[in-house]
Amino acid sequence: MEKYALPDWLKRHSAVVRDAAWELAEALSAHGADIDVDFVTAAAWLHDIGRSPLVADDPRDHAELSALVVAAEGLPELAEIVRRHPVYAIRDPERAPRTLPEKIVYYADRRGGLAIMSVEDRLAEQAERFPRHAAEIRASLAPVKALERELFAELPFGPEQLCARR
Repeated sequence: MEKYALPDWLKRHSAVVRDAAWELAEALSAHGADIDVDFVTAAAWLHDIGRSPLVADDPRDHAELSALVVAAEGLPELAEIVRRHPVYAIRDPERAPRTLPEKIVYYADRRGGLAIMSVEDRLAEQAERFPRHAAEIRASLAPVKALERELFAELPFGPEQLCARR
């Protein structure tokens, strides 16, 4: 992370997403899911590395840049997970998260701004920050909530308890 000179706010956001992904992956693993928790945690930690000021002049989408960076850093197995994390991806059949690790990282990013928040609050915050994409972000709420129900269906705690049980 230090190599890419990420601003403090982005490091904080990445840590929040990492922690949410770790907790969710741990819980799913404990309830029988075949998942590599460290793999998911690493992808969550690096999901926004393409927002580095070092690649700020590159016009490509930050998720594509993140995928390229993790692959260039010798972690090509994380590339597809970070490529599928943007809020709009869930509504695009070509970009929607498909695997459990992809779904966990995607969902963790929908819960983590600079702190854990509800999906509704996070999408509202993103719509406010990106007004040109506000309608598209708001349209993602229903599929994100469906993903939330899927991920928590077998867990003994609900979404509101994510990262609040420590």
